[in-house]
Amino acid sequence: MSLYLRVRGASVIAAVVAAVVALLAWPGSSLAATPSPTGATMMAGAFLAIAVPAVIGWGCARGDGRLEFTGVRGITWADLALAVGASAAVVLVAVVLHTAGLANAGIVAARATLTYLGFLLLAVPFVGWRLAPVAPAVFLLAVAAFGRGEDILHPARWAWIAADGADPVSWTLSATVVLAGIVAYIAVPRRLDLSSSPE
Repeated sequence: MSLYLRVRGASVIAAVVAAVVALLAWPGSSLAATPSPTGATMMAGAFLAIAVPAVIGWGCARGDGRLEFTGVRGITWADLALAVGASAAVVLVAVVLHTAGLANAGIVAARATLTYLGFLLLAVPFVGWRLAPVAPAVFLLAVAAFGRGEDILHPARWAWIAADGADPVSWTLSATVVLAGIVAYIAVPRRLDLSSSPE
């Protein structure tokens, strides 16, 4: 297990998770901005959370793709556990900070982290770990650029990561994406990821 964690860069993943959580406690993370005239108004916390799938994709792509593709299925499960564990750490601490009044953007960042995890896992079977973080990044950019709804304060229905943190529909959609991502990750046959490289 220690070899697996070393290959996956677990210490770097942990450092990024800690940095995201620490930055959520910074007052600037709750600032809201409208990145484009047709974009949704979003809290900075939603942008901070994109670092989590980015570092997970980086870590899980560090192994030897050919060797792991022909190896035991246990690595696939370990990668899933690593992705879910790192994301869950951010979600849990963000919710605790929000509940304690220490991070206004905590609940928004928690929901965004779940959504990004779902899109990351949905993409892995098709493009591999190295390119999978592009999926949540594209979703974030689409919301920032085109997610405006009926007015500047309300995002379009599909841009739920920009919705109010207490919006139950947005949480349902995030949970649906996570479940779909986990199912796709487990059920869709993996293609050989030649973009992974041994360290």
